Amino acid sequence: MPRLLAILVLLLLAAPLRAQPVAVSDVLSVEVLPGWREADGRHLAGLRVQLRPGWKTYWRNAGATGIAPQMDWRGSRGLRSVTPLWPTPTLFGPAEARSIGYTSDFVLPLEIVATGPGPVQLRGILDLGVCADICLPARVTVRAQLPAAGRHDPVIAAALADRPRRVEAPARCRLSPGADGLTLTGDLDVAPQGRAEAVVFELPDPSVWITDAHVARQGRRLEARAEVIARGRAGLSVDRSRLRITVIGDRGAVEIFGCTG
Repeated sequence: MPRLLAILVLLLLAAPLRAQPVAVSDVLSVEVLPGWREADGRHLAGLRVQLRPGWKTYWRNAGATGIAPQMDWRGSRGLRSVTPLWPTPTLFGPAEARSIGYTSDFVLPLEIVATGPGPVQLRGILDLGVCADICLPARVTVRAQLPAAGRHDPVIAAALADRPRRVEAPARCRLSPGADGLTLTGDLDVAPQGRAEAVVFELPDPSVWITDAHVARQGRRLEARAEVIARGRAGLSVDRSRLRITVIGDRGAVEIFGCTG
């Protein structure tokens, strides 16, 4: 019997371990930082996002291989709007399959327009993707009362200062017919943001999708080419003045609003 027991123990030790299920709460937590009210009625709050080491989550534009975050604030009271002010993200993955996001803890500032001088009841549902060797869809509910005055928070202020820097740089955009919509080519005069760079084109219309851009640089001249596709509707036009162009590298990021034809 002892010999049989020893054999069973050896077989159990030799068997491959099955991957254990991972709970979202083990890898991601979100805490509301209540922030402060400005004289013009804007309230600046923040979400402290904490990630387990080795995990990542995504920027507002996650790239072709990322999972873009979604936020629903309709359950809130005492506010007109909530605008996330994203800090500078990181690029990960090869250029042909790049995603954009965060590989460590960060604070996401929220600019909230209050309806009056009283407190704001912030109620939100956040749908995020978190990834390591596997990816998990994470739904997080946030609830907080934001005081009518509040206190200046240096952590939120530091995250606001860490956003892509807005620059007034020459930018020309050309549009031509593409396979599924329009081909957008941007010709930008911006300083290099690092060895590896990505260019993200965005429009305020959520029904218009712009693919990851192919990027080529020569000195200060940066050319980026992407496809513009209308989701579920015929006809497509692009207002160049409403394009947001973000250049992201391993040394920082800059934003350009609008370009000429």
